[in-house]
Amino acid sequence: MKKMIALLLALLMLLGTIGCAANETKADGSNTQQADKTTESEKADDTQAADSDSVVLHMMLTGAGQWEDKLQPIVDKYFEETGVKVEFECYEHTNYFPALEAVMSTKSNSVDVIGVDAPMTAGYVENGYIIPLNEYITDDEINQYVPAAITAGSWKGSFYAAPLNNSAQALYFNKGLLEEAGIEVPAADPKNRLTWDDVVDMATKALAKLDPDGTNGINGIVFEQNTTAYQMLALPESLGESAIGSDGYTVDGVINTEGWVKAMTFYHDLYENGLSPRGLTSTENQATFTSGKTLFFIGGIWCASLEYADGVTWDYTYTPAFKGYEDKVATATGSWHLGVSSYSEHAAEAAAFVKYLTLGEGNDMWLEANGDIPARTSAVEKYLTDETYAEYPLSIQRIAAYEAANTAVPRPVTPAYSEYEALINATLSDIANGADPATALQNCVEQTNSLMAKYK
Repeated sequence: MKKMIALLLALLMLLGTIGCAANETKADGSNTQQADKTTESEKADDTQAADSDSVVLHMMLTGAGQWEDKLQPIVDKYFEETGVKVEFECYEHTNYFPALEAVMSTKSNSVDVIGVDAPMTAGYVENGYIIPLNEYITDDEINQYVPAAITAGSWKGSFYAAPLNNSAQALYFNKGLLEEAGIEVPAADPKNRLTWDDVVDMATKALAKLDPDGTNGINGIVFEQNTTAYQMLALPESLGESAIGSDGYTVDGVINTEGWVKAMTFYHDLYENGLSPRGLTSTENQATFTSGKTLFFIGGIWCASLEYADGVTWDYTYTPAFKGYEDKVATATGSWHLGVSSYSEHAAEAAAFVKYLTLGEGNDMWLEANGDIPARTSAVEKYLTDETYAEYPLSIQRIAAYEAANTAVPRPVTPAYSEYEALINATLSDIANGADPATALQNCVEQTNSLMAKYK
């Protein structure tokens, strides 16, 4: 398969020289993929190889350097139980997308199962890359996934991409610094969340005592991915707003509403009032908290596993709500799904493996090995009821499970997600850097309308 993808990449480069500018970009980027790709299947024991008449499935996905040792026991187990061998190749995250495009755009049958970043589902469907799974996974089985994951994996009434796992957010806080300032954060309770007003008030009061002139470099409130649609769409959604029209294309009258302006004004004021730092990457935002220089930090559940500086004491609670909208709170979610290639010659077998890895024993093995948030309602229920997850530090898994089941809102379902996301991200950056929220949102609407025209 390595040689096949290399040939496909070379072909795409050649086509790019005579095609449109967008194709040229993909061709240029995809030429670098092979160095980042790891082929775990090459390491498989020859004694486990199926005979010449057995089905061999090929899967490509992200996770190079991280997922190989977690996936190999799963595909080995699947081979033992079914006789179907699964060979897989993992790519470095940013290189995965052009490599996948190189394979799928040529309608190659060299791949049977592909990793689908949740918001890319609709685009892959419209491009003809993946097939509906409804023929192979029953409605009852589909309903075993959490609702947000079903929405993210569906398009135009059909289910195309089954979730491997999920993601969730929490509000972390520097317990030591807040105690020093005489501030106590209430016990975590999803039915009695902090409001954003509460958090701003506590951060403002704490900074007045701990760093009145700003010389200690302490931040009040920091979002981990502060200029990304993934995390920040939850603000307007927490006011009951939508991120895109129900048709998957409309933004006018959707992202320039009074609610959106209110949410973005709150976001804008965090920077204007000095509570949040400007110009930092997600990794740098994380570092402000792990080093003990941020009071409140909104980040993914994975941030609980980061390395913290000596002496930093911290805790976590549920993501805040806007006052008066406690029943509307929305949290960021979404992760990797699996789809079956439209060009696979083994669609039924590929779908059976997808079901095993997302609903069956394979998913249990995956969640245990990778420590991810489940996208299955039964696994979520375990986190909510098992006393193992009642106390710190495992209680963050309970928070994640609750949010995944109750407040999680997937990223917009649209064939134009990549372009939509780029424009939203740029708008967030502009607002964080001082642009008027209403003006920035209207500009975003006009630009997004233009790009959506080609999809209608």
